[in-house]
Amino acid sequence: MNKKISRAFISVSDKTGLIQLAKKLVEQEVEIIASDGTAAHLKAAGIATKSVERVTGFAQVLDGRVKTLHPNIHAAILADLDQSSHLADLKTLGIVPIDLVVINFYDASKFDIGGPAAVRAGVKNSKHVALLTDPAQYPEFIEKLVQGFDQSQRDRWAKDALLKVANYDLAILNKLGQPLRYGENPHQKAVMVGNKLIAGAKILSGKEMSYNNYVDADAAWKTVNCYTEPTIAFIKHATPCGIASAPNLSKAFASSLASDPISAFGGVIAANQLVDKEVATLVIENFYEVLIAPDYSDEALKLLKSKDNLRVVQISQDQGGSLELKQILGGFLFQQPDQLDQTGDDFKNWKLVAGTDVEKSQIADLSFAWRAVKNIKSNAIVIAKNQATVGIGMGQTNRVDSVKNAISRAGNRAQGAVVASDGFFPFADSIQLLLDAGISAIVQPGGSIKDNEVIQACENANISMYLTGVRHFSH
Repeated sequence: MNKKISRAFISVSDKTGLIQLAKKLVEQEVEIIASDGTAAHLKAAGIATKSVERVTGFAQVLDGRVKTLHPNIHAAILADLDQSSHLADLKTLGIVPIDLVVINFYDASKFDIGGPAAVRAGVKNSKHVALLTDPAQYPEFIEKLVQGFDQSQRDRWAKDALLKVANYDLAILNKLGQPLRYGENPHQKAVMVGNKLIAGAKILSGKEMSYNNYVDADAAWKTVNCYTEPTIAFIKHATPCGIASAPNLSKAFASSLASDPISAFGGVIAANQLVDKEVATLVIENFYEVLIAPDYSDEALKLLKSKDNLRVVQISQDQGGSLELKQILGGFLFQQPDQLDQTGDDFKNWKLVAGTDVEKSQIADLSFAWRAVKNIKSNAIVIAKNQATVGIGMGQTNRVDSVKNAISRAGNRAQGAVVASDGFFPFADSIQLLLDAGISAIVQPGGSIKDNEVIQACENANISMYLTGVRHFSH
């Protein structure tokens, strides 16, 4: 049902198009309430306007910090007119509902309080309130003012308004966050905001963390946090170049480094358990940017502090939030974090579609490799042996090239190793390359229209292939 406008609250910093909008409201006999600066602008153009002070009976205080934060404004915006109790409260208090809110904010440096608060109130009650937060919205509003606005239109404006608030809060956080030397490149400014996990980690020794250090450390911690066994990961450009699990961290360190020692140099190291003296001794033998772990022994910390340029970081075991956010041009994407908690992430639920059941050691390697692909950029291919990566292919625009890269890094170590793929194999060409390299078993999600062709290639070579039925892309 279309709802017409009868009472408007206007408080804008950017007054573009405001006079034309207000004149159209007056033509429709809409009562206008406006904050001081906006009211003065409208009155100068001969437009009848009520000031906020007249409506609230309360003069602004604290140099204008408190002027619109009053029940006569916010109750008027928030009242659900379908609720009899809300109508009774309005009648008792003598408050008339507001069904149009026109807001845009001050510059972030002025830290607008009343504007975002009024916008949130309008969003919460979009069932009854139209909300304009951009002069570019005025022409459409004016065009439909006489006929009124349906729910889909009000909801669209409400979503636009929340994006405005989110971006405004980000702009304020940008001013309040911890300044970094620069962003991904020296010409980019950057700050860090947060108090949990990587953002709240303690820097125990070494230089300040850079933008890229934080990104890589985040990727490193997410990688080792997929394992319960002692695990070490080497990260470069937010991508693992070596991952290994072992009975102790020092053995895991050696195996992980052996995966790709050239790429590991100058990278970030993560450990999922306390770093002891033995591991610290291995770390200081080469140059690395960051070492991150949940704890360090006193002897290890003493050794690590001898490397002035090594950032030694301690992180809590907190698992983090329930949503991931990515900013794109004009908006945001939200998703649940990709966790290894699906039915298909457990070996006992995998489907053997080619070859025979593998040995216990191969089960361990396949499970290890499957956990590894989750944090490697798609198209991700992991070749693993003895619970360590020996070849990783990632970030290619086709899976064949990722397979070739993984095989190239593995070399002769691919012989008898296992493979995990984060997505299905669209054709048997990748399989043939892996077979030629001497792979002994493969795990992949399945789901390609060419699955039968891929499976048959393994069956012909008597190579075991398992399907998980779940994928772990990382774009």
